[in-house]
Amino acid sequence: MASGGFVMVAWREVTVRRTVVVGVAIAMVACSESPEATPAGVEITDSAGTRIVASPPRDAVYAELAAEPALSIGLLDGPEELLFGDIESVARDAAGNLIVADDQALEIRIFDPEGGYLRSLGGEGEAPGEFSALRGAWPLADDAILALDPLVDRITRFGAEGATVSTATLSSPDDLLVLPIGLGGAAAVLSSATSFSVPSSGSLAGSLEDVMESMFGRDRERVFFLRHGFDGILLDTLAEGINPPLAVSSTGSGTDMQVQMGPVPFAPRPLAAGSTHGVAFTNGATYEVRVFDQAGGLRLIARLDEAPPVRTDEHLETWVRNPGGRQRDEAWVRERLERYRSVELPASLPAYTLVLFADTGDLWAQRYRMRGEPMGRWDVFAADGIHLGRVDVPASLRIQEVSRGQVVGIATDEFGVERVEVRDLSFK
Repeated sequence: MASGGFVMVAWREVTVRRTVVVGVAIAMVACSESPEATPAGVEITDSAGTRIVASPPRDAVYAELAAEPALSIGLLDGPEELLFGDIESVARDAAGNLIVADDQALEIRIFDPEGGYLRSLGGEGEAPGEFSALRGAWPLADDAILALDPLVDRITRFGAEGATVSTATLSSPDDLLVLPIGLGGAAAVLSSATSFSVPSSGSLAGSLEDVMESMFGRDRERVFFLRHGFDGILLDTLAEGINPPLAVSSTGSGTDMQVQMGPVPFAPRPLAAGSTHGVAFTNGATYEVRVFDQAGGLRLIARLDEAPPVRTDEHLETWVRNPGGRQRDEAWVRERLERYRSVELPASLPAYTLVLFADTGDLWAQRYRMRGEPMGRWDVFAADGIHLGRVDVPASLRIQEVSRGQVVGIATDEFGVERVEVRDLSFK
């Protein structure tokens, strides 16, 4: 190798020169072969080509979020393009323009980096370029925009000037309910898929257990995370998780039976998110994130050697007494507490409830936040899997993107009005 040749030449020099040159050559070889310093307590292993990084728990601050936004888009009253109803996603393109998908308006609105309105795409309808529902919209490398309609499983691509370039329908087996999530790489769409079947008339006439088994049987607890190409063709299955169990109650019987159901409180939920960096997945029960590359291969497992907090009765009471801003009387609270105490609740709180990639390839993972808590915590892992620290974020801000040293998110005020916010990050 080159260093070996360098040493051989050095042996022809005089004694003093030879000693110095050989010493430098050896140092160069040693430096080139030595691994980067690993932070104390971090364990790094390899399993069949997958890098596994386990970091010890610590309370270091990775960055602080500015108290006030550098940019805010949205009004309580004003021009129609500044009135948002249900923002599903916000993303920045290469030029810094903000692409906002509003499911209530069923349109995509584009704003320049200073917040000036540029144009809208889409609208309600079934024709190409229109939406029955809008899951989100994201920029592509060629300045195009990808949009997803979950009601008709449709992928729509708009060109740089806003014209509809192509549409495709997500392919899937008949017994799977497929819901698009977002980007699954540079040229793929990420979706979740669960089994579902319409109950027969015979099962509807049976017991509550028969009805639930027909609609949500054991096989229907599983959720798969898939990737489709922009042509709608299924590419691969990346990961599998277990959906939260349902808490079920009923009143009446036969055709008069009314069934109420919802997720069991504190049950972890598997989730995934994608970007041009690949796909990140977490089972929601542990502080662990798995990262899949563009080809769908598992390349990294980043985890914290920490267990989620043990669930207590106080957690349940807090959860019931904070039902999302709705006022409930004490009788309603007692009835709900009694109902949920009869359900087998998880022993621990969930772990992560959201994951995303920063533009640097770093991983951001949001910890479970109890209802009513004003602040939430995000854990940040470097692109190589090492834990970097935390970022505290107000509960009123839903982060959509971390890029250019800023956070892009959806803010909701005390009146329920949604706005797009961009806030600066101060790194520690």
